[in-house]
Amino acid sequence: MTKRNIIIVAGIVVIALAFFAWRSSHNASQKGGSDMLAVAVEPFEIHNGWGYRVNVDGHTYIYQDIIPGVPGNRVFRSRENALRVGNVVMDKLTHHKIPSMSQQELINMKITEAE
Repeated sequence: MTKRNIIIVAGIVVIALAFFAWRSSHNASQKGGSDMLAVAVEPFEIHNGWGYRVNVDGHTYIYQDIIPGVPGNRVFRSRENALRVGNVVMDKLTHHKIPSMSQQELINMKITEAE
């Protein structure tokens, strides 16, 4: 094998190694993105009603002690309603949408406190 052939083969090997190193680091960065964080809804009791927290990776991200999207300071009458709305907000958050609720969305969900 001539010197020229050795240099060509060595160059190809270096390029292949660089490509595989880039590809594995690219795949690792995609897997370690924000989609891997644990997101959970936790209802809590508050003066004469219920609210909810959306926790991301064990930390409170959204603390909702009143019904969102409704004028005034109304609370949910039941734990189930707070949990249902919290789950919709969590779903929006995990699908990269604005985690807000309108009064119409609440009415469509049959949340009677929103009417």
